[in-house]
Amino acid sequence: MKVSLIHGVCVRHDAISNAIADQYHWLRAAGHDVRLYAHVCDQPGVACHAVGALSDVAFDAHFQQSDLVLFHFGIYYALFDLLPVVPRGARRVVAFHNITPKHLVAPAQHETIDRSFRQMASIAFADHVLCDSAINLGVLRAARIGTAATVLPLAVASPPAPVPDKPGARDGVVRLAFVGRLVGSKGPQDLLAALRQVLAQTGPDVRLALDVVANIAFSDPALLDMMRAAATDLPRDAGGRIVVRLHGDAPEDAKERILRDADVFVLPTRHEGFCVPIVEALAAGCRVIACDNSNTPAVTGGHASLVPTGDVDALARALAADIAHVRVPAWRSAGAGGYGEYALDAWRFVQQFSPALIRQRFIDALGSLVNLD
Repeated sequence: MKVSLIHGVCVRHDAISNAIADQYHWLRAAGHDVRLYAHVCDQPGVACHAVGALSDVAFDAHFQQSDLVLFHFGIYYALFDLLPVVPRGARRVVAFHNITPKHLVAPAQHETIDRSFRQMASIAFADHVLCDSAINLGVLRAARIGTAATVLPLAVASPPAPVPDKPGARDGVVRLAFVGRLVGSKGPQDLLAALRQVLAQTGPDVRLALDVVANIAFSDPALLDMMRAAATDLPRDAGGRIVVRLHGDAPEDAKERILRDADVFVLPTRHEGFCVPIVEALAAGCRVIACDNSNTPAVTGGHASLVPTGDVDALARALAADIAHVRVPAWRSAGAGGYGEYALDAWRFVQQFSPALIRQRFIDALGSLVNLD
């Protein structure tokens, strides 16, 4: 069967792009003839038909002969305007990843967000929609888009077994981690403000390390500069009791190591359609602190401290509580209520997002439209 995958970009360190790459490989492994159309692609192992204008896709023979055309949508991009002109007889499917609300982005991006919501209306032309979460499906229904839909979470790989322990148990350093774009909606500014409060209230025996993994290209330059400055300012102001490390565009293995070592994962995000980093952190045995909005309650499944969105004082209290918690001997023990029990419970929870399971659900969801056996 011929399948066309369409998105503006398919790049590293991007959740939507990773989902596109997963589906590309799943469909290819099933024996289908798959072509990805995008302006830019650097995903390993993904062959891309690089395009400029819409006509580069619309008049391409593979697109014209496709049995299935699968679009991904999370923000405006010109190629999405091909949805209403998919050739007759081909099934049209959209993977919907939600749109960041306008009030959470910089004013310079407001027009793009407005265009995204206008373009989202084209999803009414699809035969079916795959939504990362029930929250995303709710956004479509609130916009009066009644297209048939399936909630299909993103695939998230996890270690083959729970992470057995953390290096903080040996050296006494409490390791904190943040993974995400350095943009206002992810809350890095709230994290730094909360950390300053915690450092002002803790004694000299508390030693911390913060590792920040960020996609540099998709980050706000002002917040990137703020984080770089914090790598110098926070240790100086705290008398060396904290180390701050910024890992820009870290390779996957480096990110996995950071999460394996981290005691606490902090993401004061203000909007999530799914949130892969939270799932990755739980799989690595991190305690998780996030905000109580959008999809975070669902994706954490009771395994996180959720604080009111934008409340820096509440975030600081949660951070101080988790730092204190992971330093007590009972947490480091193998007994009930300790790290081992928590890590196993969190690891079991995230198995619902395993690539093998999501792959089968993806194939099953499309199987009702076309023959993907």
